[in-house]
This record gives sequence, structure tokens and C-alpha cells, in this order.
Amino acid sequence: MSLLAQQLRLSAIEAEVSRFQRFANDAPIGILFISRDATVQFANDEYLRIVGRSRAEFEAERFRVGAARPPEWLHPELAGRHESECVRPDGTRVPILVGLSIQQDGVAAFVVDLTSEKAAERARQESEERLRAIAEQLAEADRRKDEFFRILSHELRNPLAPIRNALHLLGRAPDDPVRSARARAVMERQIGHLSRIVDDLLDVSRITHGRIQLRREPLDLARVVHDAVEDHRAGFDAIGVALVLQLPPGPVAVEGDETRIAQVVGNLLANSAKFTPRGGAVTVRVEEGPGRAALLQVCDTGEGIEADVLPRLFEPFSQADRSLARSRGGLGLGLSVVKRLVELHGGTVAATSAGKGAGTEVAVRLPLAAAPRAPAPREAPGVAACAAHVLIVEDNADAAETLRDALELEGVVVTVAPDGEAGLAAARRRPPDLVICDIGLPGELDGYGVARAVRADPALRHLPLVALTGYAGPEDRARAREAGFDQHLGKPTSLGDLLGAIRSLIRA
Repeated sequence: MSLLAQQLRLSAIEAEVSRFQRFANDAPIGILFISRDATVQFANDEYLRIVGRSRAEFEAERFRVGAARPPEWLHPELAGRHESECVRPDGTRVPILVGLSIQQDGVAAFVVDLTSEKAAERARQESEERLRAIAEQLAEADRRKDEFFRILSHELRNPLAPIRNALHLLGRAPDDPVRSARARAVMERQIGHLSRIVDDLLDVSRITHGRIQLRREPLDLARVVHDAVEDHRAGFDAIGVALVLQLPPGPVAVEGDETRIAQVVGNLLANSAKFTPRGGAVTVRVEEGPGRAALLQVCDTGEGIEADVLPRLFEPFSQADRSLARSRGGLGLGLSVVKRLVELHGGTVAATSAGKGAGTEVAVRLPLAAAPRAPAPREAPGVAACAAHVLIVEDNADAAETLRDALELEGVVVTVAPDGEAGLAAARRRPPDLVICDIGLPGELDGYGVARAVRADPALRHLPLVALTGYAGPEDRARAREAGFDQHLGKPTSLGDLLGAIRSLIRA
């Protein structure tokens, strides 16, 4: 071979080597060549980035004896492909995929940084775990929803049976005073039970959607609890459970909505009553606790709560009574309402129990406040003006007639109209002293329309208007005020509350 040919061939080889070196150095994977004496001969930029070394450090150490020795994951015994981990000088651990190719003059290593892949895999696993957890939560929510509707059906049907029986007794033996009194007592108890179910359902919905507005004022928690306990004492006497009240010598000042705090006490007492057998006791205690907090405790000697139920006790639709008999009743909403109302007041509630048969203690903590004002005296629920004339506008004939009879027994003169147009005509024909009007009326003139028409009529505009309606949410009360109603009462309301509204408006 001529000298020229040899030079051309050498130039071609050098060009090929140069091209390969550029390719190897710019490759997106780490490339490393190790000689048979285990010294590193070549490393591209990606390899140096993966292992956390600079080119200058690599070149400075490469020719030192014993320096730049290959890591364990590059031993020839590991020929082929395997995953490993590279530890950088700063301690960072980099997951890698290593491919080793054994050559006659050494080992060629190809290293791929798996950081992104591993992160993506972790994210996928975490996403799958989150989705799995969400699926489990949805399945649990669906199970609890089905259980709730099953229980709701049970709880609604149960009071209807004794009410129907009581009506039958009243029809068959109207002149028997003992049976009539017993039938009326049964109906009153069962209607109260139905009312509590509806109230709990509405309260959970309102609180969940942020539609409850607290009427905050300085209160004596001891007085509010005392009144609430006394309101429930007769019920405890009837079931043979002692109700013990322990109050401090002075007031315990909080700021809150008296009606809602009384509701918290009532719900806690109702829950204790359900699970405390005859002969047991429920103790209600109020004191100033540590950390500037007012402490309300309701302790019973009842059946206690199992450990697996305690964490879910204040969740909506949670049930401590899981038996088919459902002898304690309830929808599992009362304690959920308690928790949400207490939190709206800036407080906390917690339950403790040593287990089955060991009783339960529920502790409510509310922030202390300045000393409360003395409460306004309560008025008797009678009607001051016995000759008052009240117009009832109600499309439900049973509701209208029973309300007429109840008011007439109190000495009120009553006119009934079945819809808005008839009610407005009756008011213009003989102006009453007060109008009680439903909202959901048939025809073109609903209750809001009646109120607006009354306020627009010079002869009627000063008539007191009371909305008595099943539309009982905060937004419904606001809309009733805007339409011109003076008071808004949600169905079912007690006759005492209705008579109180009539008395106050007629006096005004």
C-alpha cells in the first residue's frame, strides 16, 4: 500500500474516531469505557452529569493510580442490563438503568437516568392510590346513603302507625276520656318525633351549604343549659332515667345563638336518653374549663360506644344502633348537627367511652366571653285580644281546618281562604286584624304575591302578615321579609309560637 493510501486511510480512521467521539459525547445516555485494568478511559457529559462529576474533576483524577475507579454497579459480572442506584458526592441518589457490554479490551457501559421515569411511576402509583381511596370513600358513601334511606323509611313509617291507630281510637271511642287522652298523647309524641327528623334533615342541609346564620349575643351558658334541661326533664321521668344537673354558682359567659345552643343540649340529651336504660342516669355539667373555655359535659351510664364507632360518631348518618330492630330510632344526624353548630360557635366537641356497657361522655367547649345580659322574661302563650279576627290563607284543607279549630278554642275569630286570590278578596271584603298565609299556594298568586298585594293596597297595607310555610330556610325567610311579611314561621310550628306571634303583632 502506498504512503498516500496509508495516509488517506489513517485520516479516514481519525475522522471516524472523531465523529464517534462527538456522537458519544453528545449522546442522551451516559457512556463509559473502562479498560481491562479497571481504569476509566472515557466518559461522556451525560454520564458525568448522572454521577455528579465535572469534566475537570474527571480528567484530573483519571490518570491517578487508584483514582476514578468504576463503581460496583459497573463490575463485569453484571454484564447485561440491570437497574441500580448511583450515589453522587453530595449524597443525592439517582436511580439508573445500566447496560454493560464486555469487550476484548474492557467494558462499555451505557447508563440511563431513571429519575423522571421513577417520579412518573411514583406519581402514577400515588394517583392510583388516591383513586382507590376515592373509590373506597364513594363506595362507603353509597353504602351509607343506602343505609340512610333504609333507616329514613323505617323512622318515618314507625310514627305513622301509632298516629293512625290513635286516630282510629278517637273515631271509635270519642266519648271515652281515658282512651282519647291516651290517643292524643301518642299523637303528640309521634308528631314531635317526625318534626325532629325533619328538623335534623333541614339543619344538616343548611349547615352543609352554609345557610345557617347565628344570632350571636352574650349569654349565660349555665342558664341556657338549665332551661334546656328542664324542658327535657319530663321526658326523662317518663322513661325512668335520672337527669342530674350540676351548675356553677355564678354565670358562665359565652357569645352565641341561644336557640342553637339549646338545640345542642337537646340533641345531646336525646342521644343519651336513647342509649341509657331505665334506672340509669344522665348528668349534665357546666363549668369554666382550662384555656378560657366554657365546658359543657353530658355523661350517661348507658351502653357506651364501641371503639370502631367513636371516630365516626359525629359524621352524618352514622349509627351506633346497627340492629335490625332499630329500637333506639334516629337517623344518625343529631350528633352531626351538634358538631357543626358547636364549630360555628368557634368551639369543639368530643366523645369518650370506655366501651360497651361503660357509658359515654360528650364534652363541648365554647370560648368564654364577657358577662351576659339578663334574659328577657318569657310571656305566656295566650292571645291578649280574644276578639282578634285572623284570616288564614292555606290550600291544604286539613291544615287550614285544624288551625281554625285550634285558634277558635283560644277565642280567635277565624276566616279561611283556599288560595291567594280568595284570600286577598276576603281581606278586602272584611279586613282582619292579622293574616296567616302559606307561601306555596295554587294559582297565579302565591304567598309572596299576597303579601305584595296587601302592602300595595292603601286599605290593607298596615295589616300584620305571618308566613306559615314549609319553605323554612334562611333564604326563604329573607324572601318573605322582602315581600312584606312581618314574621316567618316554618311548618310544623307549635301553637304556642303561633299564638305568641299573633299576640305580639296585634299588640304592636
